[in-house]
Amino acid sequence: MKHKFLALILALTLALSLGATASAVSQEHEVPVTLTIVNTEQKISVTVPAALPVSVIDGDVITATNAAIRNTAERGTIRVTAVEVRPGAYAIGNYEDFNERLEAIALSLNGCPTRAAGALTISREAFPDVEAGEALALRYEAKVNTAEEVSAVKAATVVFTIAAVE
Repeated sequence: MKHKFLALILALTLALSLGATASAVSQEHEVPVTLTIVNTEQKISVTVPAALPVSVIDGDVITATNAAIRNTAERGTIRVTAVEVRPGAYAIGNYEDFNERLEAIALSLNGCPTRAAGALTISREAFPDVEAGEALALRYEAKVNTAEEVSAVKAATVVFTIAAVE
């Protein structure tokens, strides 16, 4: 009987130790979910003119008066960081000294003149920062030298580089 009692005690001890192991497998643990959001870039939304029309009527050069770059974003500021003028059907001339050959055009954008094809020298005064919902007026003038009448010719291309202001 003593051995049966000892065997019963050992069996109970073994059963309890297995039961403890089984209960450890089904424990619950709470793990928090931490969220971090980092915005490294400001999204920009900008509209630029679809064209910068130039007309020459009886020798008078006429340009649009409503051209503008608009910051259409809900928040944030933008800046024109570069302006480049590329030739089209016409060569790009020096606006301040326009003694060009035939088929040439020269531009001045917000007071920044072309000297030849390529990047204009721009300033913050001519192209200031534009807040969300605001617009930067583009005042432009042109000088044209051509021998023939033309209509809707792509004389040149203006490329604006625009960046978010940090």
